[in-house]
Amino acid sequence: MNDNSGNGVDEAKGAWSELFRDGRGLYSALIIGGIALQATQILVIAIIMPTIVADIGGAVYYTWASMVYTIGSIIGASSTGAVWARFGARHGYAMGAGIFAAGTIGCALAPDMGLLIAARGVQGWAGGLVAGGGMALITSLFDTRLRTRILAIAQGTFTACHLGGPIVGGVFAAIHWWRGSFWLMTPFMVAFAVLALYRLPARLDTEAERQGAPPLPLARLATLAVGVGAVAAIGPVENAVLRLILLVAAVALVAVAFRLDRNASNKIFPSRALSLTAPIGLSLWILSLHAMTQTSVTLFLPLLLQVVHGVSPVFVNFVTITISFGWTVGAFAVSGWSGAQERVALWTGPVLAFAALVAVTLLALSPQLELLTLGAFFMGFGVGIYNVHLVARTMAVAAEGEQRTVAASLASVRSLGTAFGAAIAGVIANAAGLGDASDPAAVAHAVTTVYYSCWVPFGLAGIFMFRFMRIDAARAAPLPATAD
Repeated sequence: MNDNSGNGVDEAKGAWSELFRDGRGLYSALIIGGIALQATQILVIAIIMPTIVADIGGAVYYTWASMVYTIGSIIGASSTGAVWARFGARHGYAMGAGIFAAGTIGCALAPDMGLLIAARGVQGWAGGLVAGGGMALITSLFDTRLRTRILAIAQGTFTACHLGGPIVGGVFAAIHWWRGSFWLMTPFMVAFAVLALYRLPARLDTEAERQGAPPLPLARLATLAVGVGAVAAIGPVENAVLRLILLVAAVALVAVAFRLDRNASNKIFPSRALSLTAPIGLSLWILSLHAMTQTSVTLFLPLLLQVVHGVSPVFVNFVTITISFGWTVGAFAVSGWSGAQERVALWTGPVLAFAALVAVTLLALSPQLELLTLGAFFMGFGVGIYNVHLVARTMAVAAEGEQRTVAASLASVRSLGTAFGAAIAGVIANAAGLGDASDPAAVAHAVTTVYYSCWVPFGLAGIFMFRFMRIDAARAAPLPATAD
């Protein structure tokens, strides 16, 4: 089913109904279900953490449950290719879901914060494996006509969970039974694992899986984990010099992991993953840069609204999901575009997103919050209309034998961008005088400084998109005729 031809992405897109015909309905359900389970576990923890701390203590490690989960999910997504090469698609995906369920049970039973954090690490790794596996299923089981459709639904699922996760957490926090939020998900995860075990193909027909079972790249995964851990450790650090040291160390360690992977036979990232002259490298840079920007904007938006504008938590929640909602609307609106229309989406999406970011920055201190909300929506909308086609094209240009590795890296690199975005935004905000985040003037200056700094990664993402399109167009162009 995998179509890597140069012009395959210009075919007319399939209808929505095709996602659920000819045996694809089960695969669509597994992909959507995996995203829903992982996204809910990402989002629910923020709501129930106060209840957890009140019950089992460990307030000094308040942020670790989320931090360790994030680290685990990045490593899990990065290890998808190696795990699937060893165990196959069926057992690899089912194993991820099964361990996800075991980690969730561990969270529900945890008697203290230390064991909860450890269980969250297991849960994060398995969730990342499920997320990376979902992307691998998309590239392997859906042809180019249907990938933008399933990707749009995937984004819509995440947005729905953005709404549902806090609601689920809020209900269990209200009844002071935080463990129930984990128990609620466990039966779905077990059913998910069983369904994958019995209904997925044993192996997908890719060159990498026919090579046998290479050793797991433990050294590279460990280096990557330490690098991401250094990023996550920046958050609670108050000393500016130490923050900078941790950031430099994180960049260096992640770069080492990529460099070691470059010549390895059992890659965790695709060939030319950081190249600015190859479509794969440019795409991964774009995804990581827009993840950095979106994270930075959404991370400080609640603080801006509450401290500077003094609005209610209900309105804060509404505005913070606006970017994700705009992304979903954009993805659905253009998922059926092909040919010239698709290229228009790829060209105009970054421009619209950057213009909206500029508007959000300039309107950050304005009392007209409806305009700020509208700017946030169009920022997400711009990303949505190009992201869905960029991901589909990246899957289509994957080198033979690297389709699954490319697909999984789309999830892991986006998560890396999220981690680095949060860390860098925190460093910039503290350098700009955020302080204890209680003084409106200090918060206003710090947040707008962060938003101005976001122009750089978003601008670079736009430039890289134009380069991606030029290279992709040259690659897909027919060869000139030669004289006999």
